Amino acid sequence: MRSICNRWSIIQRSYMVFCKSICFSNILGRDHDEHVPRFRSDARDVTNELRVRSTAREMWIAAGVLATLSAAANMASPLYPTYQQALGISDLAVTLLYATYALASVPSLLLFGPAADAFGRKPVLALGVTCAAIGTLPFAVAEHVAWLFAGRLLLGVALGLATGAGVAMMIEREPSGNRARGSLLATLSFIGGTGAGPLLTGVLAQYAPAPTVLPFVVMLAVLLAVGVSLAWVPGGVLVRGQRWRPTRPSVPHHLRTTFVVAGTTGFLGWAVVGIFLALLPSVAESVLGRPNLAVTGAIIAALLLCSALAQPLAPRLLPHAAQTLGVTMIAVALGLLVSSYLPMFAQTPASLVLLISAAVTAGMGHGMSYWGAAADVDARTSEHRAAVTASLYLLFYLGAGLPAVGVGLLTMILSLGTAVLLFSLVVALVTVLFLPVPSLVQTQIFATAPVPGPPERDRVREGATTGSAFAHSVIQSSWSHHHATLGYGNGAGSGSDGRSVHGSGASDKYGPDRSAARS
Repeated sequence: MRSICNRWSIIQRSYMVFCKSICFSNILGRDHDEHVPRFRSDARDVTNELRVRSTAREMWIAAGVLATLSAAANMASPLYPTYQQALGISDLAVTLLYATYALASVPSLLLFGPAADAFGRKPVLALGVTCAAIGTLPFAVAEHVAWLFAGRLLLGVALGLATGAGVAMMIEREPSGNRARGSLLATLSFIGGTGAGPLLTGVLAQYAPAPTVLPFVVMLAVLLAVGVSLAWVPGGVLVRGQRWRPTRPSVPHHLRTTFVVAGTTGFLGWAVVGIFLALLPSVAESVLGRPNLAVTGAIIAALLLCSALAQPLAPRLLPHAAQTLGVTMIAVALGLLVSSYLPMFAQTPASLVLLISAAVTAGMGHGMSYWGAAADVDARTSEHRAAVTASLYLLFYLGAGLPAVGVGLLTMILSLGTAVLLFSLVVALVTVLFLPVPSLVQTQIFATAPVPGPPERDRVREGATTGSAFAHSVIQSSWSHHHATLGYGNGAGSGSDGRSVHGSGASDKYGPDRSAARS
């Protein structure tokens, strides 16, 4: 019996060795050339998939940071009438509150934007989130208007800090390397957050307890979560030899005509948005006859959503045509806003319809004019892109803040309704007079051009891919790496020497002499 068992054990071991030899012969023998490359290819595929997942995660984290900071910076808008009653502040103080944020964002963007290249994306984003959290606290515990001003100031600095780093990370970490898609995501993040903040505040303040506390507690929790998510982001991207130095605005002589037209267009577009964001809560209360914070937040969100929806549509037009259409819609929006105040519609459903129509039209006009202005300047700029773009968006931010302050100053001698009506009529008159200017200037530019080139549509799409006007300005803050557009129109990558990453812009393509003639 023992011998039989030994023989059976030997047979089993022999069979196992035979089977293993067959397997090795299939892998290492006849099929070696077939299997090994496949295994190596599978390993590469797994590595690439892990890399794509990692970069996609970082891109979405940056998008979340930018959207959250945009929401935090604008979420107090529906509560302005509540603060007026609780703290006894004037309409002028309300407009100054809004302008503080808008005007603080400009120097912050110019001063701290390049810091992302010098110190890395992650530290700058983390500092922006920290500033936003500190700036949110005063709104939850405010007992004096000075607390609100301090909060608005810190929120403006926080958004200026994080904008350049966030947009840069989204464009750099787009998994497929599509920079235009990254800049478009930056646009949607910025506008989506700007609209979501007032909507969240309006709904919570209208239907939940503690209307001046709960929205900001929720925002602090979201900021904490976003700050923790930065732990999954690597240390950041540094530019070798890059020192932290502010971006200085300037405009070359040959570009000034185009710049003045584009700057005026953008100023008008932002002026209307600034008036809506600063004064819509009070205006809505006057139109409705009673405060409804949810409706106010929804109208603000609708305005910004329409601006975002206009961005993919605007590149179908030439830049000067987009500017003309945008300014026309702005004039119509102001007419609708004035109509909502007429005695015949006072505190009726028609006044609410007119107010919503004004917000939607203003949003579409803002998106069109914003993209057209940024695309026109970008396509004609070959050198000093950062300085030119800084100058352009300086006008945009001034447009967002100064007109609202102008309305506030008028409320010192007039009622809020009368001040809004008067100011809207003045701006509407300016926009109507300005309507033919973009087309006339464009005609003059082409008439004086010595050498005909390809259609402007091709130049603009080569020099400024369809992304976001918002990404364009903020990416100039990280100008040594790339160049893509802000808000909410075009995006063109640019190195620190001003050359286009995606392709030659109009000025690059035709040379400095012909570019000067065209501009």
